[in-house]
Amino acid sequence: MRLIVCFFGLTALLFACKKPVSDLEISPTLDVEEKNMGVMILRTATWCGPCGASLNNSQTTFEENKDFAVGMAFKDAFSGQFGAHSDWGNHLFQRIAAQFDLPSGVPNSFQNFEFNSIFEHLQAPTIINGNYEVDFQGDELTIKTTTKFFTQFEGDVYLAPFIVVDSLVGYQNGHPDGVNTIHNRYVADVAIPVNKTIDAKYEWGYMVSAGVVKEGHQVNMTFKTSKKPHWEQKNISIALVYFRKAGNGLFFINAFTK
Repeated sequence: MRLIVCFFGLTALLFACKKPVSDLEISPTLDVEEKNMGVMILRTATWCGPCGASLNNSQTTFEENKDFAVGMAFKDAFSGQFGAHSDWGNHLFQRIAAQFDLPSGVPNSFQNFEFNSIFEHLQAPTIINGNYEVDFQGDELTIKTTTKFFTQFEGDVYLAPFIVVDSLVGYQNGHPDGVNTIHNRYVADVAIPVNKTIDAKYEWGYMVSAGVVKEGHQVNMTFKTSKKPHWEQKNISIALVYFRKAGNGLFFINAFTK
């Protein structure tokens, strides 16, 4: 009888100590492909004459390389037919540039935040990759992500879900087709986890792992952001960018979009 009482007492204790599973942990796991994808970054400004002259070439380059590189255009002073599109384009770049020690002059372009070349990155073993689904409800975007490690890895890993918008009409000094033109691959915002407030926004991402992580480890996270009225749903994509953080520096690991 004492053994039975002890058994039930131990069982009750175990259930009492078991932590509840959060919404983030029970979100559906998405299939993640073992592949590397690079990043091509255009740093420009709408008041920059030389930027306008090279804008068409940059957009063509983005399109030609879309199967193996994420195109991201960071702009500042961006305004157009809908007024100011966002101040995040310049703000995001300034914060990231400080981490990577990137020059902030315009026009400029970077591969993988100058961590390595796209060719080197594509040939390297895949450390980590992700996948996402987007749900549009009115002016809110909910982004469900799955991150998967394809090798054992050690370090603090962060995920930045950038909101990339195409077909934004805005001013562009020096553009051959006139001052009002179409801007694509514009980095308009970064989404935040559903369990954080806007005050806790980090421009370089949110931690998905720390310390040693085994091969096959997966992490599900859900993010949210607000959609502005002039962002058409068909023109919105997500750029998942993974960084390793060491001290005050960031090191590019991988990226994904679709």
